[in-house]
Amino acid sequence: MFSHETKVRVRYAETDQMGIVHHGNYALYYEIARTECFEASSGISYETMEKEGIMLPILEMQSKFLKPALYNQVLTVKSIVKELPTVRLRVDYEIYNELNELINIAHTTLVFVNKTTKRPCQPPELFMSNIRQYFI
Repeated sequence: MFSHETKVRVRYAETDQMGIVHHGNYALYYEIARTECFEASSGISYETMEKEGIMLPILEMQSKFLKPALYNQVLTVKSIVKELPTVRLRVDYEIYNELNELINIAHTTLVFVNKTTKRPCQPPELFMSNIRQYFI
């Protein structure tokens, strides 16, 4: 298992008139955290994978809202990968507010896809060799 924490400050444009984060913006927070998590754990960026011909689209996303996130709060987004990826990769998320209260739980499932054929494929070997250490 590996996990990573990312800090995200809520911007005004992400909120409604009540200063509460609009639910659609959580997908962006997951993306920011997931990207940083992958680079920190595997040493490989999305850009590198794409240059190698591998895309990683979202297959599924589920989110549960426990408390609102508010304008100008600094949120901690924890990305957690509990199982060694295969063709699919599941990432769980926990979002905490500045009081360290859990305000959101979610998960996404992504699929490794060959950029040319648009078909599912195995993850890049360099990615896998770098993250295997977390599953020993």
